[in-house]
Formats: sequence, C-alpha cells, structure tokens
Amino acid sequence: MKRLLFLLLAIPVLLISCNKDDDEVSVEDRNRALLGQWEYEAIMTDRAVDLNGDNTSNIDLFNTQELPQCVKDNITTYTEDGPSDKPEYNVTENNLACDDNNPFSFVEEDFWTLTNNNATISFEGREPFRIIELTKNRLKVESDDTFDGQDYIMTITYRKK
Repeated sequence: MKRLLFLLLAIPVLLISCNKDDDEVSVEDRNRALLGQWEYEAIMTDRAVDLNGDNTSNIDLFNTQELPQCVKDNITTYTEDGPSDKPEYNVTENNLACDDNNPFSFVEEDFWTLTNNNATISFEGREPFRIIELTKNRLKVESDDTFDGQDYIMTITYRKK
C-alpha cells in the first residue's frame, strides 16, 4: 500500500519536473538558438491587406490565399557564418518553387546580427525582426512593412525544421 501511494505521489512530481522542448531560450542563448532551418507556421498582420489583388483583405496571410502556397513553403535559415565569414540569413524555395525558380534556390540572402540586448534580429538589407518569442522549436517575430502605401506590422511564427 505504501509503495502504491509513493508511486501515485511520485508521478505528478516527475511530470512537473520534466522540461518541455519548447522552453523559452534565455536572452544570452538566442544567438545559438536561432541557428538552423525554420518553416512558416503562421503569418499575420495587424490590419487587413489585399496582397493578391482579389478585393478581399485579410490579416491571416498564411491560412488564406493572400500569399501563394509556394511562398508559404519557403525555408528560412540562420547560419553562424557562411562563405563571407558573417552570420547569414537565407530564404530558399522548398519543393514548391515560385516564378520559374528551381526548388531549393535562394529567394533572399542577407547577413544578420542580434541587437538591442538580443531582442532584435537586424539585417543589412531588410527591416529588422523584433523577437516576440524564441523557444527551442518556435520563433515568433514582428516586422514593419508597407504595401500600397499602407503601413502594417507583420507577425511571423516559425517552427524549427
């Protein structure tokens, strides 16, 4: 009876003490945690936009037809250093390539650094990403963008590939 009671009490303690893979990454460890390949999980805006010209505006760009499927299929990669000896940021086509691109060809290339006490991913040729959440398997960022003269904030959620 005592053993059964001990087991019943020990199980919740073990479950509570287990770390989840999605635990927040400390600010100091963000540089390392960003490295690798990321795929889109969600793309949202703070105001409705009509990117595809179908006269329907949406704030959800991922689960609607605002962005073509070939864009939603892209892979984002952060590397520690590439041929340039600088940390590189790349967006590549995945299996569904757009605009006569070959699968796995580069869509965007840039260099990145963490700034503002590791709260911002800064780039040389694009708007910075403000980190909202970074876990071992999830990255959520926001960035300022403009379309047809309208400013909006885009929030992108990635999952580690």
